[in-house]
Amino acid sequence: MLKLAADIDTGSIEGKENVRTYWTEALDRIPDFNFDLYEVTTGVNSVAVFYKSVMGGKAIEVMFFDNEGKVNKMFAFYTS
Repeated sequence: MLKLAADIDTGSIEGKENVRTYWTEALDRIPDFNFDLYEVTTGVNSVAVFYKSVMGGKAIEVMFFDNEGKVNKMFAFYTS
């Protein structure tokens, strides 16, 4: 879970620098971080990625894009 992985009380990260810090810390903890891709689906201004995550869990991440093609919102769902 994001909250547990990043010790974030709200379960969300805002801002480019905070996302960078999150991933830097994650990669420091698990240097051989690896994902196995199951499926990618697309929707209106969005993409969903279904993959096998760390420790055998499964995850779905849904990213929404603004008019400039940049991600402006993302939701992540993880199995326990």
